[in-house]
Amino acid sequence: MLLLTGGLVCLLAVNTTLATASFRITDLQHGNAQLAQRIQTLQQQVATDEAPGTIERRAYQLGMRVQNRLTFLDLRTGRIYRSPASVPGVMPVPGYTP
Repeated sequence: MLLLTGGLVCLLAVNTTLATASFRITDLQHGNAQLAQRIQTLQQQVATDEAPGTIERRAYQLGMRVQNRLTFLDLRTGRIYRSPASVPGVMPVPGYTP
């Protein structure tokens, strides 16, 4: 009788341990699914933010504007040049006309 009771207690302990582990596994799987969904949402947000239209709109909101003509500043002399061909030490690029 004592052996049977000991066996039932051991079986109960093993069953309780397995049930606890089963609940833990279910919780971890649920958390993993939520994290996978969060990753997908963030990847979609990054793809949207990398779109050229989004970048252009954000740059405009920050005050960035397209320059019609380029302006170069010579830091040594403080002189401003409007044409890259007239900047000392800068070679003109064929096909480029500001």
